[in-house]
Amino acid sequence: MHAQMHLEAHLQNMHLWRGMEVTDGFVLTTDLSVTDKKEHFRAGLWGGTNQNGSYKEFDYYLSYTWRRFNIAVWDIYNFSPGAEYNNEEFFNYKSKETGRFIDATLSYTLSERYPLHLSWSTILYGRDRDEQNGKNRYSTFIYVEYPVWKSDKWEVSPGMGGAFALSSGKDANGYSTSRHFYGTSAGIVHLSLVTTYQLFAFKKTFPVTVLALWNPQNNKGFLQIGVRLLSL
Repeated sequence: MHAQMHLEAHLQNMHLWRGMEVTDGFVLTTDLSVTDKKEHFRAGLWGGTNQNGSYKEFDYYLSYTWRRFNIAVWDIYNFSPGAEYNNEEFFNYKSKETGRFIDATLSYTLSERYPLHLSWSTILYGRDRDEQNGKNRYSTFIYVEYPVWKSDKWEVSPGMGGAFALSSGKDANGYSTSRHFYGTSAGIVHLSLVTTYQLFAFKKTFPVTVLALWNPQNNKGFLQIGVRLLSL
């Protein structure tokens, strides 16, 4: 088995994730990974920061792709200075103390002719506790996306995501709550329209992506633009 190295870098005006604005301001993200020759197995390091250092993230991930299935596990650590959780102990994996969380995603694309994309993501461990820090909520995000228009240079894909907790927890007063990592109750937290243009310059392709994102549960909307600067 021959290993292959991959490196990507992206620049965008904010960082959005599963219906949430992680940070505003210009954000540079980097993805360094290694795969087998057929790119079935992948292990990688992902990081991001914004222009003033108020957002900082460093993640590990493993994934396996077989035909149209993919399973991925991410160890996510956001150590932004203004965080309201433990973000100063990188190697602390104690369930009641850690500032990181481990997220697993299973995704499937229906076919090349009907490229409906489906995914199920559950936070398995870490910073996904109820308000009394008594139990894990196993917050889950289900997402569906379908490209409705595609040409040599353009692709337009609407998407929708819902979230809920697999395990109910207790609020600060000891009452049962359905609050989860993405919102206050089960429901739609992500409506999106992704438009990508394949910009060709300097004999290379630089995909430019515009993401319009609405969160009905939190009554918020965002417009993100980003470009892939590097792909090796």
